Amino acid sequence: MAIVAKAPKFIPPSEARLRRLIARGYFPSELPPPFTTAEYAQHAVEFSGKWDAEKIRKFWSRPESYSVPRYGHARRMLSIVNPVNQLHVAHLISTNWLTIRQRLTRSTITEFDPRIVLKGNGRAVTGVDFDGVARRRAEILGSYGRYVKTDIARFYPSIYTHAIPWAILGKDHVKANHGSAAFKASFANHLDKAVAAGQQGQTIGIPIGPDTSRILSELIAVEVETGARTQIPDLDHRAVRYVDDMLIGLKETETPPAVLSGLSIALYEFELELNAEKTVTHGMGCSHAPEWIHYIRTFELSDKSARQRDDLDSFFEQAFYLADANPRENVLLFAAKRAASFDVDYSNTAHLVRWLLYSARRSPSCLSFVAEHLAAIHPTSFMPDEEIEAYILQQIPLKAEAVHTDEVAWLLFWAREIGLKLPAAALEKVTSLRSSTVAMLALDLNQQNLIDGPLDVATWKRAATVDGLKSEMWLVAYEATKKGWWPKKQATGFITGHQFFGDIWSKDIEFYDPKKKARKKVKPTFLKL
Repeated sequence: MAIVAKAPKFIPPSEARLRRLIARGYFPSELPPPFTTAEYAQHAVEFSGKWDAEKIRKFWSRPESYSVPRYGHARRMLSIVNPVNQLHVAHLISTNWLTIRQRLTRSTITEFDPRIVLKGNGRAVTGVDFDGVARRRAEILGSYGRYVKTDIARFYPSIYTHAIPWAILGKDHVKANHGSAAFKASFANHLDKAVAAGQQGQTIGIPIGPDTSRILSELIAVEVETGARTQIPDLDHRAVRYVDDMLIGLKETETPPAVLSGLSIALYEFELELNAEKTVTHGMGCSHAPEWIHYIRTFELSDKSARQRDDLDSFFEQAFYLADANPRENVLLFAAKRAASFDVDYSNTAHLVRWLLYSARRSPSCLSFVAEHLAAIHPTSFMPDEEIEAYILQQIPLKAEAVHTDEVAWLLFWAREIGLKLPAAALEKVTSLRSSTVAMLALDLNQQNLIDGPLDVATWKRAATVDGLKSEMWLVAYEATKKGWWPKKQATGFITGHQFFGDIWSKDIEFYDPKKKARKKVKPTFLKL
């Protein structure tokens, strides 16, 4: 008798979207590899059906702030939102995705078309089509000769959460029906409340990091675009937008302020404003600068080992020049990634590594890539290990004192990956940081006997309470207790008896996997023999 294979279980699209938003769209992508939400995603549907939504919206929590470098020395503050609140936001979006998509598709000029991708190792939500932006830029220059480029000042931190229902239902409708039972019961209103609950009730700003915020920001940007179209009737033909950046073609008789005034009026409706510092005009009458990315992308390293050092020197010196000429672009990060893929003879490996270390010193945005890349190809006898170790030991206290949590986290991860033993004295400033991300990596090092001396965990352990589970230290309060990583035994009742975290504990869910290693970000051929 033939055995008939069972048909795969049907998963409703809304449930698939929810799992994906939690598994691949919850924690910021900038975190080191051990931080994971995969196990939490497996139970997302169950928890969203079990937990009382009204109680979640009253569970006000504070997200962890995670400071990451941008271009140059500019920084961005990401948020690691409490899992209870983030699950609710993701549930509302995944359940009402068809309505949200209808609102998103009204844009006629955007090159950011957020879709929830249900498969693959990438993020849950698609990104910007930068090739499309480049095509439209050329079209606008060809048709108009000039364009003005601008963006929204502090877009995510300035978004008013009450603008979320405005973007979904229309501002006039919300204003007219704000007190009605129908509006209060709407998913748009619940989404507003859910986002605010995950930031202690704060209604100014949305968290940077979760993919759900990328969807919410686009909803608002589309609505702004709709308003701008009433002020600039031919906007569809002469503009392109990607997230909050916009290029608008200028007619011969127009001035940039005249065009931007219409956009400013539309932004004002959402209590947003243009970024004057980043508003510039390009095209006829303006100086043109060559595109930096072409040089870096097309650079070819000699296959002769004797010439490679000169080539590397030339490549990086030119990259530093281009970085200085383009201070708002991540030139050095792109250069570091390109250099890491060079076919370098083993005799020149140390020379390349030294340039990478210098790049990380010069541009903090390079550090996470350099750390993970070099950790992933460790060990090898061709690496300047002593210089790498000295760099890590020097940088940890400096970055901790500056409260640059992203760099501290990656330096600790790097030390773990190469088995570098850190003196406890070097972590004195690290242990004062209110960062679960940093705390978990330091505790992991401690578990692996990679800290020489007692680790002072007093600041972090004070969060191991009921109140700590809704503070910015929720992750270490839960995770270190779950793993038994506190130096002294910690009671677990504050978690097991919790109305939400008790369920997370009962499913044996962990948000930090110490088995996760450095990932090869590029395919280096460093070790050519």
